[in-house]
Amino acid sequence: MHKIFVLAFFMAVSPLMKAQKLTKENVTGFWKLKEAGFYEDNKKVVKQFDNCRLMRNYAIREDGFAVYNYVEGKTGDCSPSEPRLSFWRIVENRIQFYVDDQNILEEVEVTLNKDHTITFSSYIPKRTSVNGDALAEKIVNTVHYDILEKKY
Repeated sequence: MHKIFVLAFFMAVSPLMKAQKLTKENVTGFWKLKEAGFYEDNKKVVKQFDNCRLMRNYAIREDGFAVYNYVEGKTGDCSPSEPRLSFWRIVENRIQFYVDDQNILEEVEVTLNKDHTITFSSYIPKRTSVNGDALAEKIVNTVHYDILEKKY
């Protein structure tokens, strides 16, 4: 039974492990949040968002600038934040959003999906230890994801 589970797991994640070549052409555009969540015990947990939060978006421009618009609230009472302007660059299978070489604001692993969406997942290169606080350690090591749909 264990072998069947392991085989099924690798078959499920193998498409994610294929080498993808990120290019400027396949990541530039206006990307609107379609789904978001996190992984817990190797299971995808989808966050329930209303139309306010689904207004979150990235504008990744060809000229090296990116704008992230973050929206909170409930339908009918949306609260947009100040747009975050940054530079962006591709590093292997990731996008770094940065202000300068010393200040990376966000770094995400990017998956190009067959349905022409992209997935941004938390980039956690090394597990972080939090002595004496198992909950904090779990939180800082949780992989979050955003599925983004290209609008133009």
